[in-house]
Amino acid sequence: MDFVAIDFETANSLRSSVCSVGVVVVKNGKIHEEVQTLINPLSEFHYFNTRVHGITENMVQDAPTFEEFWPQLKPYIDKQMIIAHNASFDIGVLKESVGRCYETQPEYQYSCSYRIAKKVWPDLYNHKLSTVANYLSISLKHHDALEDARAAALIVLEAMKKTRTSSINELSHLHKIKIGDSVTLKKPNSRAKISIEDKPLTYIETQINEPNPRHPFYGAHIVFTGKMDSMTRSSAAQYAVDRGAICKGAVDVDTNFLIVGDQALTKYVEGVKSSKMLKAEALIQKGIPLEIVGEQDFLKLVRH
Repeated sequence: MDFVAIDFETANSLRSSVCSVGVVVVKNGKIHEEVQTLINPLSEFHYFNTRVHGITENMVQDAPTFEEFWPQLKPYIDKQMIIAHNASFDIGVLKESVGRCYETQPEYQYSCSYRIAKKVWPDLYNHKLSTVANYLSISLKHHDALEDARAAALIVLEAMKKTRTSSINELSHLHKIKIGDSVTLKKPNSRAKISIEDKPLTYIETQINEPNPRHPFYGAHIVFTGKMDSMTRSSAAQYAVDRGAICKGAVDVDTNFLIVGDQALTKYVEGVKSSKMLKAEALIQKGIPLEIVGEQDFLKLVRH
């Protein structure tokens, strides 16, 4: 029952923009040590990330950078079994952040408390960290890195208790959950696919004779992802086209804006990402001037 639970919060859509780290060390089935710190990401804070976790640029001015904190963090990671909720996000953050520092990647195995909870408590209406924590009466201030890491650790311990297993490997074998490791990490498949919902967007024509050439969307290539709360995707595309935008179904090197619906935005910050989001992040990492914009910011821009 030895493992380490981790959680990262990020300042923006880049996985290397860590602004907070939470670490919970479990030994012999009990929490042995906890570590938390703010991190200066040396990059800008996006409003929707701050809206979720509450961390601002001013709060991290005197905090260490990831590179400065890495010598303290590495011993908790190297040659350990790592747990995180939506582990693909946190492991991706770890990998990108270490790579950004030109450090050697540590060796570790990892598993996901989300996948574990989904197998052990299949009847829950969803398996978000807050939902599972509430079901198990685990106290949680969601999107606080230490609180999230602790909740992930306690969820795994409860899962072991329920299944009468004594290790992550035994629990994973019982429920056929894959154990990942740092050696075989693969890049996500980011091949562009156009959904049936997106195909009609490319044929929308402007209803305004002369769109304002000074509008931020004028001449911009725009892609939508996730369900929007305020309107349908086609209505949103019409607003964008009326401002001079070109709407497309897939993210590519010419894309200027990826518009993310409110529901998908919350999942995005939690690490649940669509193929379009992953493609956009990969292009941003390569220096492509692409911006990920939330639904509320999109509405402000189209009304501008």
